[in-house]
Formats: sequence, C-alpha cells, structure tokens
Amino acid sequence: MEAPRQIRQVVRRLLRTPAFSAIAVLTLAIGIGANAAIFTVVEGVMLRPLPYPDSDRLIGLWHTAPGLDLPEFEQSNTTYTLYRERTATFEELGLVRRYGTTLGGEGTPERVMAAGATASLFNVLRVMPVRGRTFSETEDDPGGPNVVVLSHELWSERFGLRESVLGETILLDGDPYEVVGVMPAGFAYPNAETRLWTPHVIDPAELGLANFAYWGIGRLAPGATLDEARAEFAAILPALPEAYPGEVTARMMEQASFAPLLRPMKDDVVGDAAQMLWILLGTVGFVLLIACANVANLLLVRAEGRQREMAVRTAMGAGRADVVRAFLAESLVLALAGGALGLALAAMGVKALVALGPENLPRVGEIGVGPPVFLFTVVVSVVAGLVFGAVPAVKYGRPKLSLALKEGGRGGGLGKESHRTNNVLVATQIALALMLLIASGLMVRTFVELRSVDPGFEPEDLLTFDVALIPGEIESAAQSASFFQQLLDNLRALPQVVEAGAGTSLPLEGGWSNNALVLEDRPLAEGDLPDIVRTNIVAPGYFESMGIGLLEGRTIERRDHERVTDVAIVNRTAAERFWPGESAVGKRVSPNLPGEDTPWMTVVGVVEDVRDDGLARPAPAMVYYAMATSDMRFITAISRLTLTVRTRGAPTDALPGVRNELWALDARVPIADVRTGADLLAAAAARTSFTMVMLVIAAAVALLLGTIGVYGVISYIVSRRLREFGIRMAMGAAEGRIRGMVVRQGLVVAVVGVVIGILGGLALTRLMGSLLFGISATDPLTFAFFAVALLLVSALASYLPARRASSVDPAEALRYE
Repeated sequence: MEAPRQIRQVVRRLLRTPAFSAIAVLTLAIGIGANAAIFTVVEGVMLRPLPYPDSDRLIGLWHTAPGLDLPEFEQSNTTYTLYRERTATFEELGLVRRYGTTLGGEGTPERVMAAGATASLFNVLRVMPVRGRTFSETEDDPGGPNVVVLSHELWSERFGLRESVLGETILLDGDPYEVVGVMPAGFAYPNAETRLWTPHVIDPAELGLANFAYWGIGRLAPGATLDEARAEFAAILPALPEAYPGEVTARMMEQASFAPLLRPMKDDVVGDAAQMLWILLGTVGFVLLIACANVANLLLVRAEGRQREMAVRTAMGAGRADVVRAFLAESLVLALAGGALGLALAAMGVKALVALGPENLPRVGEIGVGPPVFLFTVVVSVVAGLVFGAVPAVKYGRPKLSLALKEGGRGGGLGKESHRTNNVLVATQIALALMLLIASGLMVRTFVELRSVDPGFEPEDLLTFDVALIPGEIESAAQSASFFQQLLDNLRALPQVVEAGAGTSLPLEGGWSNNALVLEDRPLAEGDLPDIVRTNIVAPGYFESMGIGLLEGRTIERRDHERVTDVAIVNRTAAERFWPGESAVGKRVSPNLPGEDTPWMTVVGVVEDVRDDGLARPAPAMVYYAMATSDMRFITAISRLTLTVRTRGAPTDALPGVRNELWALDARVPIADVRTGADLLAAAAARTSFTMVMLVIAAAVALLLGTIGVYGVISYIVSRRLREFGIRMAMGAAEGRIRGMVVRQGLVVAVVGVVIGILGGLALTRLMGSLLFGISATDPLTFAFFAVALLLVSALASYLPARRASSVDPAEALRYE
C-alpha cells in the first residue's frame, strides 16, 4: 500500500503547482507523441509481419545482371519453370504479372489494376478466398477457361457485396470472365492497387523466349534457409540455355554476369522506405531527449527550492533511498501523464503523416495505433521519466543539512556549482537542436536541388492520361495505331489544345521497358550479348507535346505513320554512347537479335535527355520507336498508351473536351490516371518532400525547446543572483556590463553546445547520404549557417533575462536580503 499512497502524495503535490506540472507534461507530450507517431508508421510498414501465415518464409525471386547495368530485374516464364522443376529448398513457387484492364459489364467501364497469377501463387501466400475459390492447376494452362478472382474492395465497390456474384460473367478488355472467388479484405498482392486476379498462362511452346517481366515469389521448405536457397538457385540457373534453348545463350549469361537474386519478401514490400523511416525515428528521438533535458532542468529548479524540505525529511530519519524514490516517483508520474497525452497526439498525428506521406509509401493501409505502439509509448515514457528524474535524484538525493537549513530553503548560497548541471543540460539541448537543424537544412537544400533539376521536358501546361482500347476488338496493332492517330488528330482540333502526342511511358516513373538494341554498323558475333536500352513507343506529336528538345534531325512525323516508315529517335545519352564523335542520324538499329526477320529502323533524330528514373538519377540511354512500323511484332503495348496534351491555360480545363473526343470514337473506353506535368514532378520528389517536412517540424520543435531551455536557465540564474547584481550596481557597475556578463554566460553554454552539435552533425548527416542530392553531407555552408543562427537565438534568449538583471534596484535588492 506504500506505493499507491506515495503516488497520491505526488499527484497532490503536482496539482499544487499547476503551471509547473502543465509545462512539464506538455513538453513531454510533444517529445513522446512525436516518437509514438513515427514509431506507428515504422511498426506498420517495417516491423509488423506481412499479413500472410509464416510470412518470414516468403522469399522474393529476382535476377541481377551487372554486365547489363541491371542491378535487379524480374523472372521470365522460362526461369520460373526451371526453378520450379528443380528446387528442393522451396515448397512452392508462384509467378505474377501486373497489368491494367478495362472492367466492363454492369456499370460504367473503368480502368482497374489486375494481376495475372499462377494457380500456385495463392498456395505460396497461404491465403484463402472468403467466397468461392481461387484457380485450379489446369486453369492457368494454355486454352484454359477465363476465370477471375475479385478483391474484397472491388466486390464491395462494384458489386455491393452481392453473394450472387459468384458464377456471374464480367468483361475484362472485352472478353468474358467467370467470377469464381473473392479474396479477404485487405488482400491486394502484389500491390495495394490490385483489384482482381486472372490466370497467368505459361505456354510450353514459348519457353526459351526472354521476356523478364514477372514477379516471382516462393515459400521456403521446412528446415531450408535463405542461404541454402540462394546456393541452390545459383547452381540451377546455368542449366537454363541447355534446358530451354532460345534467346538466352550461355555466352550471354556469362557476359551479363547473370545470377539469381533472392531476398525476404518484406524487403521487396518495404523497398527503400526503410532508411527514410529509421532516420526519421532517430531524429525525433532527439526531440524527446531535448524535452527530457528541459524537464530535468525544471525539476532541478524545483528540487533546489525544496532543499529545506528534503533536509527536514532526512533529519527526521528518511534515508537517501527514500529521497531518491520521491524524486523518481514525481518524474514517473509526469512522464506517464505526458505519455498519455502524447499517445493521443500521436493518434491524431498519424493521420497527418499518412496524408503527407508519399503515394508509394508501402503498407499504408496497415498503419495504425495498436498494442505495439501503446507498449512502445509506455516504455518510452518510463525510460524518459527515469532519465530526467535521475538528474535531480542524483544531485539532491543526499541533502546538505546544515547548508540547506541555514539558507532557509532558498538555496542562495549554493553558488556556481549548483548551476553546472543546468548548463550541461542546456548545452545538450543546443547540441541536439543543432544536429536536427543541420539535417533538416540539408534536406531542404536537397529538395531545392531536386526541384531545380531539368527533367528534360516542360511540365507547365501539360496534361497526361491513360487510354486503353479493348484488345478483343482490335484485330491488329496497325488498327490500334490508326485509332490513336485519329484521336490525336481530333484532340489537336480542340481550342484548348496546342499539341497532342502519345507514348507507352512517361518520364520520371522509372519505366522498365528494356529491350535489346542491335546496331547495323556494329554486328554482333553469334551468341554475343546485345546492348540493352530503355525504349518508348511514341506517336507523332509526342516530343512536341512533352516539350522535349530536338538536338539534331527531326522527330517522328505524321508521314511516318501514313507511309509506315521504319524510323527511330535516340536521346543524347544513346547517341554519345553508341556513336561517339559522329552523327547518329542515318544510322540503323533493330530491337531484335540478328537472324530474325525484323526490319532495320533508321535513326532520323536526336532529342534531349529526359530523366526517366526520377530526378536524382541521370538519364538512361533511350530509343523511341514510331507507333506504326512495317513489322509490328515487337510492339506489344500499343493497345494502351499514355496521351500527352499541351494545353492553353490550366491543363485540367481541357479534360472535358478531351473526354468528349475520346468517347465520340468509343464510349466504352475510360480515361485513367489523369495527371498534370506538375503532378509528375511532385510525385518524383514526394519522398524527399515528406522527409524534409518531417525533419523541419522536428527541428523547429527542437529549436523552440532549446531556446526555452536557454531562457529558463539564464532566467533562473539571474533570479538566484539578484543580490549579487544589486551589490555590483551599488558599487558602480554599469547596466551594460551586467547585461554583457549575463549574455556571455548564456553564450558560453551555447558555444559548448554548438561545438558538440557540429561534431554530432558530422556523424548524423553521413547516415543520410543516400537521401541527399546535389549537396554534400558535410556541407560547410549549412553547418555554419545553423551554428551562427543558433548562437544568435541563444544570445537573444539570454538577453531577455539579462535586461531584468540590469534593471535591479540596488537598494531593493539589498533590503530584500
């Protein structure tokens, strides 16, 4: 019963000083709440197991080819079949491909994201449907029936949770599919946008063709390890050319250093968000440390004022453990109250974090305040309470009876030594605040540098959107090309439209449409590896509508479509890489390997580089092929194109007219993924923007708390030295001298904190190297600017109490003593 009684006493004592208690609790709530909010995101994205049984056994299956400058790429039907036939370390493998499809049938046609999956995929994930079934083993064979499994979200949004949906027929790209199942709520593999699954058909007659475009996933067999699986796949892969003769030869594999790449599935899901989130969690931890230092200083002031009370308790028989326990009980009550308020702030802050976060932040739907976050908050609160409570407990846990009783509890005779701990805490606050300011400053400069990068196109007045035709009604690629050409002609006639074009991909999105490139003037030896370049299939008007500069020759024109001439455009990087020191115009290239009956494409122009892998990475070598050629076999994607429209005025104002022109040609074709050029730039810098905003907020809070800490300590010192200042002024000291003495004392503490902060900043910013762009992690300008700024703020915080010290009436000060 002793503990509850002591806690009640602590609560009553804190309620008698509401101002002190409120400030301490609010300060802690800010620090603890910020940490709880970021931890909620970290826990939901990285720490929480994936929503599949035994998810730690799930492994992502990839490849790497350093010889082709491909750090990672997907599976092909052939590699998947080879691995599945020969593996002993996996109990099952699955394959999936992402694609867009037009959902027809009842309701308005809409474009949805779909996944073509092998029947084995659902066994790998061990997720069963809530209605019906998934695919059978024969339904992903050639000639199998058209069946589809719906996501729970699509079942709810499109079919109103209707039980009779099983067995119904829906239209996907104009083809009928029977609904055979509905997956559980939240299941959306391979990404959150997936709305339905269809069988992925593997034709044995096509094995050997090198189409690496599918995600592979496997479940480790009982007792097998990831290292064993890596070794097994490395031993299996060299058998590929012999087992499935085709486009990939042993010589090519050797030249490309072709190798399997296996990693936990969670790494695939989280991606490069992990480093960003860990850095954010670490930096907001600094905010909590600053808050603890602030509260520790408050408790020191409070403890010094209670010296006589502690001395009396000791004189009456209380031991040091009793005194220390009293201090720690008070700090723990404050910390838990701050933690409770901080958890409430975190619950609100998480919604803002998710709203501010980049669109591609993984597992957003799984982020929420749950038991792990509650436990984290309790642990952090207790640890924080012990940390800042230990400072006064150690310093005043053994009261100096004679001195405390003689001073009557005012503590005026404790001298400079009594303020040393306060100064250490303030220097710590300043050091941590400076580290956060430097980190946020580097991120701000990174964001500015990214936004100043020339993307290679003109984002102003640019409207983009996807249009996908119904494949079942398109008899040939030429017919598809004709439809898009007619649509572009109609769009150009609109008064809001300056120019219109189309392509298979947009800049800044990391399009992975990589294809072989064979040069006529550089023949390949038999079995040699061709160059691999990024490709884009474009219609006339694409470069003009995107604002991509022409460097030499011409772009693709309407006559190329009408006469079906085989032309290509290369970017600056490709021209300099393949034809250094000479003109690329007039050269001939082919996207297919030698020996295949594919016409050569004549390079008719060179265009400016466009950033394709985001703003921070240089432009890759790019080849643009015309939408219409004499041989359309290698062009497999022109039933879906992204239209690019340069407008007069606001891009979105042209959208109604654009939609009307499309529906005039085919009312069943939806417009999807509408974005402006500004949207493309914002998405490319979204992760940097999010990190910058979070660090700036943390740095602002740290600066505020640090400034309050300097002001509070200097004010406290002034209040304890009023008699000294009165005597000095009575003896002739000028007001300016008194102010200078006080400001110097604050600046000495600030300088120490700044020096420590610079050293700490050098260590912290090195960890941020991969998040920075266009600026060094040790940029001297950023370090110097914030160091000077923090010293000026500290000087101002010291000047305010210094004015109070210099305004003391000597007679009043002496009479008070």
